[in-house]
Amino acid sequence: MKWHNINISRQQLRLLSEAVGDLLKSPVGFKARLLVAGLLLLMLGLNGLNVINSYVGRYFMSAIEHRDYDGFVRFAWLFVIVFAASTVAGALFRYSEERLGMLWREWLTRRIIGVYIEHHLYLCMGRGDTLSNPDQRITEDIRQLTTATLSFVLMMLNGTITVFSFSGVLWSISPKLFMVAVVYALAGSILAIWLGKPLVRLNYQQSDFEANFRAELIHTREDAEKIAAGGKEAETRSRLSGHLDKLFGNLRRIITVNRYLNYFTGGYNYLIQLIPVVIVAPLFIGGQVEFGIIGQSAMAFSTLLGAFSLIITQIQAISSYASVVVRLSEFSDQAEQCEQKLHQAEIGEGL
Repeated sequence: MKWHNINISRQQLRLLSEAVGDLLKSPVGFKARLLVAGLLLLMLGLNGLNVINSYVGRYFMSAIEHRDYDGFVRFAWLFVIVFAASTVAGALFRYSEERLGMLWREWLTRRIIGVYIEHHLYLCMGRGDTLSNPDQRITEDIRQLTTATLSFVLMMLNGTITVFSFSGVLWSISPKLFMVAVVYALAGSILAIWLGKPLVRLNYQQSDFEANFRAELIHTREDAEKIAAGGKEAETRSRLSGHLDKLFGNLRRIITVNRYLNYFTGGYNYLIQLIPVVIVAPLFIGGQVEFGIIGQSAMAFSTLLGAFSLIITQIQAISSYASVVVRLSEFSDQAEQCEQKLHQAEIGEGL
């Protein structure tokens, strides 16, 4: 595998979609479908509550502006009710997501272990330069794949629903503010992709360097008596130091890329708080809107930007996820090759 050629191909995306489809058709598929349906309903409910909350906050602040005590008390109670409902729905959503992630990981791990053992793939995988650390790909990579895939899919669905929910709210306040949100998010996403692209390659390498270092420590423990008897402490220490040099050298490069990303995302997020106030406050000063709209516009703008800006906010997680998809795709390809080799070997023995 050439590190500079790490990209998610159509074949890898197809394998990923097949893994999702196989889960839904598996013996645990009914439970998985129920959890998916529950997540979608909770997602719709949370977005509806967020829209309601934006209007409650608007009228609450306007009641303060007009010194309307009865309105202030009424909308304060509505705030409490909406917050309570959002808290319960959010907790149930998180619980359902974790349950679905655990269900998928358990099913996929058992399935791959079954193929790995029954087809004797352990006899050839991990040998030579074809594939490194198959054990890590079965454990850590599957864990990351299932949890990250589920998280990203839910974020994209939630982002789509949020865009539809709050676009109308923001447009009704100021069409100019809505257009600024779209342009700002698009420009930010393009720059975030450009800055974060090296992380895919670096995260791929980091997974291998970490696994190689752990493997060397295991070999050291297993060969402890030979190392002590043969006086090979210096040689063993040199090997471990070599692995550490690669591991921390790559980690330093990851931290450097993250530093530039944090410069960008920090400034990007700070401006989100300022832009809606700068655009809407003059409308209030000119008597065109009520005071509560300033707060509502800030909430709607930040929520809509959050939906538009998933690439920016999740760029580091996306880069790690991309490397995991590539690694598991390699595992799948190598499994097929190993199975063919073992099958050919059995035919040769039969002859």
